[in-house]
Amino acid sequence: MSLKTLAKTRWTIEADRVIIYPYGLFYILAGVIAIFFAGLLFLYMHYQNVTLADTLPLLLVVVFIVVVFWGFALTYIEFDNSKGRMRKMLMGFIPTTTIPLANLQGIDLVSGLTTGSYNYNLFRKDSRYGNGIVVSSSYTKSNDPNAIAFVDEAVPIIHSYLDGYDSAADYAEEPITSYQYFEKKGDSYSIKTKKIGGLIFGLLFIGFGIWLFTVPADNLFAIIFCIALFFLFGLVFINAAFTQITFDPQARTVKRTGLFRFLNKQYDFNNFTGIQTVRHTMNFIYVRTSVNLNFEVAGKAHVLTVASLFRSKSVDRFIRELYQIMDIR
Repeated sequence: MSLKTLAKTRWTIEADRVIIYPYGLFYILAGVIAIFFAGLLFLYMHYQNVTLADTLPLLLVVVFIVVVFWGFALTYIEFDNSKGRMRKMLMGFIPTTTIPLANLQGIDLVSGLTTGSYNYNLFRKDSRYGNGIVVSSSYTKSNDPNAIAFVDEAVPIIHSYLDGYDSAADYAEEPITSYQYFEKKGDSYSIKTKKIGGLIFGLLFIGFGIWLFTVPADNLFAIIFCIALFFLFGLVFINAAFTQITFDPQARTVKRTGLFRFLNKQYDFNNFTGIQTVRHTMNFIYVRTSVNLNFEVAGKAHVLTVASLFRSKSVDRFIRELYQIMDIR
């Protein structure tokens, strides 16, 4: 087994149970730590002229660290359909989390803003867009074979387990009469936007660009490049401030309009294939959740991002309003 394979998500599928091992990377980390500290220990013994017995306390600390990392790699997530539960077993034998399958919503993607990587998390019904539980290793390519196999093989079986424990009460919701995130304009509904923030940032960038005209520079190309960059950022923010996403239930269309016509988009509800929520992290810290609408037009997939929210309850409320407007059951 190669190191690359060892770091990937592994899973076993049994008659009524799926077991996932998402922390294979810690096998590699344990090996790296062992080799690194073994080298340091050898150098210490060589230059300090001490015996192995003299370094026993340090050796025990290193062994403990390696064992902890190796043990963490053995951690698995178990979905037991016969017992109706999900368990997270730290080091393969310590149960740290036990959740009834009836309380679980499903597995979804979480992406990192700084690294460009993504992984899959498990979410509860009472926190569908919350932190979640990591159930896969990290991936950097959208077409990673291990990620594709995980989604095609393990995830559908787990979701079939969860579907078996769903009840009508889980999704019974009162009709929405007052919208928080949409503004009704005739027969259409537009997503509410806050223009002031985008305008301020846009004008600041353009202002910096204008100020650079007054700065003496030895390299003309560099100053022109910086000015163009500031103007570009300013236009991006100003366009974002005036971008409007409108849903028309009568015409069954959704369209995005802004200052620049070449960025405008329009899609038909009939081409709608589903909603995807993507949690974004930066340096392992949660930043926001994007709400994307997926469409298929002429055999090609299209993604329209319609919201970016922070709180789990806000995301849930936005999607409920969206479902009602688009008449999605």
